[in-house]
Amino acid sequence: MNGIQGPLTKEQVKQWQEKGYVVASGLLEPTLVESCTQIMLDIFKDSACRDFGSDGKCEFPTCNDLDNVTTHENLIDAVSQLLETPDILLTQSDGWCKAGHLDFGAQRNNDQRFHMDYGNHTFLHPTPWNKPENVAAIVYLADTEITGGGTAVCYREGENDELYKPPYINMPGNGGHWEFYNDRSHAEKYFEDKHPTIAQFRKKIYDREVIPVYKPGDVLLYRYDIWHRGTPVNMGHKRSVINIAWKKRDSFWHLAWNPAWSKWNYYGKTESVIIRLSPKQRALLGIPKPGHEYWNKENISWFGARYPGIDIGPYMQKLELEGGLSIE
Repeated sequence: MNGIQGPLTKEQVKQWQEKGYVVASGLLEPTLVESCTQIMLDIFKDSACRDFGSDGKCEFPTCNDLDNVTTHENLIDAVSQLLETPDILLTQSDGWCKAGHLDFGAQRNNDQRFHMDYGNHTFLHPTPWNKPENVAAIVYLADTEITGGGTAVCYREGENDELYKPPYINMPGNGGHWEFYNDRSHAEKYFEDKHPTIAQFRKKIYDREVIPVYKPGDVLLYRYDIWHRGTPVNMGHKRSVINIAWKKRDSFWHLAWNPAWSKWNYYGKTESVIIRLSPKQRALLGIPKPGHEYWNKENISWFGARYPGIDIGPYMQKLELEGGLSIE
């Protein structure tokens, strides 16, 4: 683990590294979870999503407690543990609410097909298993024992697992090889009719499916190269979550899911988020940490001028500690 300390146990890190996922409890304060749960109930009180995402309503920055989950230092530290580096960037954050319904259309995510997430986060194929570049998370704001809708996973069983032998292309829509269907029944019927060998392979994925029971505040930490899928929410219920993702800072080939974090500048709300974040939290958004070569006395001063009230002390103190001089 390269000496990186964090909230995950060695056993949790090992499970993520070997099986591709782990469910962590206790990373978030109960009061924060309760606040976010109420925010989601208020936003989606009259409706809920039938497909992924909030149409921008709950994308970072929201300027409410959802942001405090996205930038939570326990999550930052957990991801740093898993990727074995503190140099990470945020690439996705969106809260959304899935409702129980009976629409099982071809492109609905009510009962999803098994898939891997890398397909619409990068143009490349995942790196070898022992060199992960991303962590994805689903933060649960519901008790799936009541609501249903828990994310199903097909875990990896060692280095010789036939279901995890690259290249990972046996999924709908991947690379233009196969037609895309989001719904499980439509996707698997397509493969049974058109590509029976792939259908047989995919049946083995479903045979290994596990659906953990998620409690409010639980965090499913997984990878872009693990088989997983969304399952139906029980009729009459809603299930709220926040989807978050991070990447190693240098892996520029992994793209941001959200619009640029700076898109909503000028209106004061995003600026207020930047002001209250810690340097570690700001680094998620691409703001260099104290000690980075970007920082000199001028740049630090101008950073403070742009964000009145921001604490530039950590940046200046690090510069002074390292004997940095202003550039004339």
